Amino acid sequence: MLTRSAEYAVRAVSLLSLHEGDKALHAAEIAAELGLPPQFLTKILRRLTATDLVTSQRGRSGGFRLNRPADQISLIELVLPFEHQWTGVDCILGQAYCTDQAACPIHDEWVGIRKSMYDLLEKTTLADVAERAVRTPLMFDDHPSGVKQP
Repeated sequence: MLTRSAEYAVRAVSLLSLHEGDKALHAAEIAAELGLPPQFLTKILRRLTATDLVTSQRGRSGGFRLNRPADQISLIELVLPFEHQWTGVDCILGQAYCTDQAACPIHDEWVGIRKSMYDLLEKTTLADVAERAVRTPLMFDDHPSGVKQP
């Protein structure tokens, strides 16, 4: 249910958390280890740097590091920069205009689901998921639907 950008962000920052205290990791190292597209990952890491979740240092001994311990970073902090579904403006049915006053047929149900998802991501920390997030195969591949097929 997350965008590809949000999924890659969680996986990349999970890898950074497993290397806490070690040397900083370059985007190319992260991309190679996780099997992610390097240029796309670089854009994601830049956005996370702008949110102050990670820090970057240029140069040979540079790279990316977490700014806080993994148990102090909630998943909602990682995904919000890449998701619009929690702003309340996206309609799950894709309608151009969907509000409480002019709701789509499943608006009320979607509001409840969206709140439950938000709450789950807010209470779950990076430390809770890091190891599994790094080991889990990518959800997306080259299939036209964007979903990995069995």
